[in-house]
This record gives sequence, structure tokens and C-alpha cells, in this order.
Amino acid sequence: MAQQQPVSVFFEPCNDQQLNDAIAAALTQPPFVLQTRNMSGALVVAIPDRITVDHLKVSGITWTFTVVFSRNGDQLGQSVETCNEHRLSDCTDQLASDAKSAAGMGQ
Repeated sequence: MAQQQPVSVFFEPCNDQQLNDAIAAALTQPPFVLQTRNMSGALVVAIPDRITVDHLKVSGITWTFTVVFSRNGDQLGQSVETCNEHRLSDCTDQLASDAKSAAGMGQ
């Protein structure tokens, strides 16, 4: 199986630390290389708009937000994510898959 080329990625943190931690963890997994600053050529993952937070009695906290992917100032795409606190890995797996697509890697 061919090795995937590493993808430099920069995540612009949002206002929710639990969500930031989960997304940053997903973006440290291969083929991603998480950068500490926005650098030329890096895929930028950002949540520019407000995050909707629902506090439900049974299923707990659910976040809904739009993620925007860009590189060198050019928007490459966006996706709407809905994440439940009890299934954050499902959400971050989907976000990582969307980031691969935005980076032109396919699946």
C-alpha cells in the first residue's frame, strides 16, 4: 500500500476547549501534521461562525458548526458537523475525512 504524503494542517481554535482538544487530536493523526501557526501551503481548518450548543438530558451536549477549509487564503470547501460529547471520535473522524477531501487526497 502506498504511503500518503503528509499534509500540513493548521487548526484555528474555537471558543470550546473540549471541541478544540478533540479536533486537534484528530488532526495529529497521519497523514496530517498539525502546525502551531498558519504557514504557506498548510490546510487551514477553521470554525468561523457561531457554534450551536444543545444540552440534552439523555444524550448530553451536542455541538453543531460549520468547518471551513482553506489554503493560502483560498477557500477549498466547508462542511457542517454535528458532534455529541459521547461520540466525539465519530465527529472528528468525519472532520478528518472532510479535511482529506479538501486537501485533494480523496479517501
